[in-house]
Amino acid sequence: MNLYTGTDDSELLLRLREGDGASFSAIYDRYAGLIYNRVKRLVHVHEFAEELVQDVFMQLWTNRAKIPSDLTIQIVLLRYAKSSAINFYRKAVRDVQMKEKIIQSSVDYYDPIEDEINFNETSTVLHAAIAKLPPQRQKIFILCKLEGKSYEEAATLYGVSVGTIKDHMAKAMRSLRQELGESSAAPTYLLFIAYLLS
Repeated sequence: MNLYTGTDDSELLLRLREGDGASFSAIYDRYAGLIYNRVKRLVHVHEFAEELVQDVFMQLWTNRAKIPSDLTIQIVLLRYAKSSAINFYRKAVRDVQMKEKIIQSSVDYYDPIEDEINFNETSTVLHAAIAKLPPQRQKIFILCKLEGKSYEEAATLYGVSVGTIKDHMAKAMRSLRQELGESSAAPTYLLFIAYLLS
């Protein structure tokens, strides 16, 4: 049993920031299953999901000293999971073997499903939808959703209130949902897009 098995998250985070390996192990034991389930819904393939989980916890350890004390461990891990999933799909667009494996898994997961799934087409649809947003709204959406910045960080960067950022994001997501709802993107990609717009 890990030394910190019953320790609360805030104490674990404090010890993690100080470089304590046992607290990292306790966090892994506590949250690896949650992160696996989150990314598995997106990538479907067990081995890819496991790789993403390892990437998430590697990011946690690497950035441990920079983690703000006001964030919970779960929020931090879910942000890293989102970032890893986005990077995964960007890589999948260019990797034929990875693409085929996800397509096959999608065929198994969805029954029935369209015969072909085109990563490049769906990526184009997503980027085209984002490009239709007003310039400032587009920048804020990319900053918060694709780069993982908080609303507070975006507000500071653009010199506006958090409320203004929230308003831009709400309008951006409403526009994108409407735009993407009219596309013929295959379910695998719709899961990815839904994750971005959640």
